Amino acid sequence: MKFNKKLTSPEKAKQFIFDLKKNNLDFHFDDDIKDIFKGRLNQLELNQLKERVKELFKILDDPFKYLVL
Repeated sequence: MKFNKKLTSPEKAKQFIFDLKKNNLDFHFDDDIKDIFKGRLNQLELNQLKERVKELFKILDDPFKYLVL
């Protein structure tokens, strides 16, 4: 899964979360990304994922609720 595309709408943000789940990459967004994905993602991917999570919080009122759907 790629993390390089900026999330620009609620639909894209929700799809991003669903794609994380589909690829077994879902996690609690308050947790430290580096600790969770150490050895699974490279530094560029970690940084991009961190940016996407920030965007989730800007776009969605409660991105956590989409983790459990």
